[in-house]
Amino acid sequence: MLRPILFVWVLILVPETCLWAQDTSPGNAQGCDPRELTELLRPTDPAYAESIELTGELENRGYIVRCVLRSKRERFFEGQLGAALYRTNRGDFEALFLTKPRTFDSVRVTERAVKGEFYRYSFEGSPHAGGMEGRRNFFARRANRFFMTYDLRLAADLGEVLNSI
Repeated sequence: MLRPILFVWVLILVPETCLWAQDTSPGNAQGCDPRELTELLRPTDPAYAESIELTGELENRGYIVRCVLRSKRERFFEGQLGAALYRTNRGDFEALFLTKPRTFDSVRVTERAVKGEFYRYSFEGSPHAGGMEGRRNFFARRANRFFMTYDLRLAADLGEVLNSI
């Protein structure tokens, strides 16, 4: 009797996880890489509720969210709630979250080209963050959300779309 129940349980849970992981509509062949599915944001992650809310807002504005993964920037800013890596039809970005009502409004980003395609970033204001180095990044923010991406157009669009809420 135990085996049939477990089998049904697997059939119910696995498809639901995969739907969160990728969109299979025409023209959207790329979702998460199967190797990334172990890194999906889970309900136990501190940023899960915020990521669900952001996903809804993005989808209401024409984005197709292919998957939402755990981010390596979960503790980038002091006191940060968490972070998520989004893969969308318009590109990839990281969303960093603070607990409400805290905001990123006073954060100022300074960019300095170091050598070729290598950049150094510093973050001033509150909440505090250390610096970072690497490829050129672009940023946007809205209230308790801070976005990081390698795509200038995506950063501009996120700032425009989400500030029109």
